[in-house]
Amino acid sequence: MTPHRRSLRHPLAATTALLLIGLGTLPASAQPAPPPTSSQDPMQRYQELGAQAAKADEDLLTAQDQLTARQADRDKANADVTKTNDELGKAQAAIAQFRPQVDTIALSALGGGQLNNTAMLLDSGNRQEFLDRASALSVLADQKTVVLGGLREAVNQAENAKTAAANAQKTAQLAADDAATALDEVRKRQADLKGQIAEVRKALGELPSSDRRKLGTVQDSGSYLGPPGAANDALQAALSKRGSEYEWGATGPNQFDCSGLTSWAYKQAGITIPRSSRQQFTAGKAVPLNQLVPGDLLFYDDGTGNAGAIHHVAMYVGDGKMVDAPTEGQLVDVRPQRGDGHLMGARRIVG
Repeated sequence: MTPHRRSLRHPLAATTALLLIGLGTLPASAQPAPPPTSSQDPMQRYQELGAQAAKADEDLLTAQDQLTARQADRDKANADVTKTNDELGKAQAAIAQFRPQVDTIALSALGGGQLNNTAMLLDSGNRQEFLDRASALSVLADQKTVVLGGLREAVNQAENAKTAAANAQKTAQLAADDAATALDEVRKRQADLKGQIAEVRKALGELPSSDRRKLGTVQDSGSYLGPPGAANDALQAALSKRGSEYEWGATGPNQFDCSGLTSWAYKQAGITIPRSSRQQFTAGKAVPLNQLVPGDLLFYDDGTGNAGAIHHVAMYVGDGKMVDAPTEGQLVDVRPQRGDGHLMGARRIVG
């Protein structure tokens, strides 16, 4: 079977701006394969290159996830800037509202408008007039207290809002810078993955035609059952896709990469799990490799036992086998769970 050419999907619009180093919107893929060697065996080289491309794909996914997070940070920071600027505007409007009243009070004081009680008594014609004028002055004094207190509060609010707005602006700029850095990282990861995919396709094309035909044919059509419930539902969903072609970044329903298959299968069972194999390694609960049940997820790394180096995920079907989407040139099928020998852990999503 000749290599099936596919175009690499751009995970996030190039116009979207932002993210920190990492990986993110392209699903994790590629079959478990041994770490790079200088092997001249065509099939082994093809498998090694598939594993390297899978790692590049995971790195891209991580970067894209971080980009999404940085974009969210940036958007929140920009929203905070808008909010604090609105608060500053309201505080400044309150100051403007109190200004005329304060100016009137000041002019009255400077112009002798405020008289002490003795002056009022001397200037009044009788006691009743004095009481009336004293009462009016008391009201004016109360109004002055309210006005000056309101102005003082408005000024304080304006100062606080001004400081908050300045801080929000700085945060927004940092978030935008982080997003821009993340976007650059995504683009670098995309270019790296594109180059890795080209190598896989080249190696696939160099395989003997008999090997390519075998890779493109379902080898195991047996029946497998899991425990009743969601795990078995997910298992049957994955098994139903045997014969589907591998596609970088595909999540079904007709083409898949490795984590695209497992996430799609569990979605059919009504359960949402993360998109990439590295993220899926955080889902559910860890399960010993000697206690596997059908429906458990199997994870493969580079042989170091490092979760950050996971590049492939498959679903256990029982009898020491798994169903997975390996890499370009191969179909979804049931295979031995040993993979490349770098099975580093398993997770149980339900049960």
